[in-house]
Amino acid sequence: MLKRFKTVIQQSPLLKVTSFNSFSVIIKMITGLGVSKLTAVFLGPQGLAFIGNMRDALELFHKFSSAGLANAAVKYSAENKSNSKAFSSFLSTLVWSGILACTLVMAIIFFFSEFINAFIFGSRDFVFIIRVIAFVLPLHVMNIYLMSILKGFSEFSKVIKINIASHLLNFLLFAILVFALDLKGAILSVVLVPSVMLVFTLHHVRVYFGRLNSFSLREFSSPMLKNLGQFAFMTLISSASFPLVFLGIRNFIINNLGEVEAGFWESMMRISNYYLLFVLSLLNLYILPKLAEAQTKKGFRDIIFSFYKQILPLFVLGLIVVYLLRDWIVLLIFSEEFLPAADLFLWQMLGDFFRVLALVMVYQFHAKKMMWHYILTDLFLALGLYVSAVYFIPEVGLEGVVIGHALTYLIYFVIILSIFSKTLFFHRA
Repeated sequence: MLKRFKTVIQQSPLLKVTSFNSFSVIIKMITGLGVSKLTAVFLGPQGLAFIGNMRDALELFHKFSSAGLANAAVKYSAENKSNSKAFSSFLSTLVWSGILACTLVMAIIFFFSEFINAFIFGSRDFVFIIRVIAFVLPLHVMNIYLMSILKGFSEFSKVIKINIASHLLNFLLFAILVFALDLKGAILSVVLVPSVMLVFTLHHVRVYFGRLNSFSLREFSSPMLKNLGQFAFMTLISSASFPLVFLGIRNFIINNLGEVEAGFWESMMRISNYYLLFVLSLLNLYILPKLAEAQTKKGFRDIIFSFYKQILPLFVLGLIVVYLLRDWIVLLIFSEEFLPAADLFLWQMLGDFFRVLALVMVYQFHAKKMMWHYILTDLFLALGLYVSAVYFIPEVGLEGVVIGHALTYLIYFVIILSIFSKTLFFHRA
């Protein structure tokens, strides 16, 4: 029976990639839990808060230094992979745009390193690590672009292998540097992992070295730059706002409640990411392609209601189980010191419920290229999360941040529902 199952998997590329991706998700969860446990034991809530700040800041640096062109690289490498001249034009425009953006961000990070350090870490001195980021950033950008091109070439197995290696390397390097350098080592590992990962990525793209060397300044294309600019606009206006908002909320908690409380919120955010990982993977793997294929409003409506009927009850059941086991989960992932975070579960999970309700419909923005709907609703969401946190935290303490989370996602869901209400409830064709 097992042999037959393995034969079926090997004969179906889609099943092979899907099962491989599930394995990658499991590895990500296990290594993520390991990193969280090490952080809890050796660094405590304060350490977790500052690592969260570093991750959000690095995500911001990645967005701007790559000019927000990761998704564009996927699209245009997929469209032009069979046309060497068009691919060379795309690659040349991407590379020279990336060089310009990365150089500018490197200079800003290096010359304003003390200001950036104060914004991320307050009075703690990690200026040296901020300057390290400036020097290794080109490696990060190269890795981002190469990974995007692999996706565009449909090399999904290679992408998943690189991701698995990244998860394992992250855990290994984090453990070594935490033991050696404490909090400074933990923060340094966040910066170094993407740099080292370039070695693995180069190994997997080596068969394409000939094509990837085909860029030149002569092939730079103004029309292609205009196309790339649309992606950059979407990414930098919308996606980059969330790391900035989370940085702002975490710093607001630190300044008004303390570093420990910021660590409690960060631990809640990590637990939320763990239980959302499976449903978000399902949305990416199943719902987005289905919505892209749907040609009628009835098809869209059927997909949405099918998800609500079949998947949502299981998700709600999972949330109930997580809530009932919240103390045990906090102890398993973190430590007894983090038990106050258990008080944040109810409102966080309520917000996550409305988040999933909305996201199923939001994927239609991506599937049908509804750019302005995507940008404006994302900006509302980011602003709402920050404003609600700033308002409720002084009123009710740390629980205010998750109350704001729940309220913002409720309003966000209502807005998304209103956009699609005619299609969902009043249109029968």
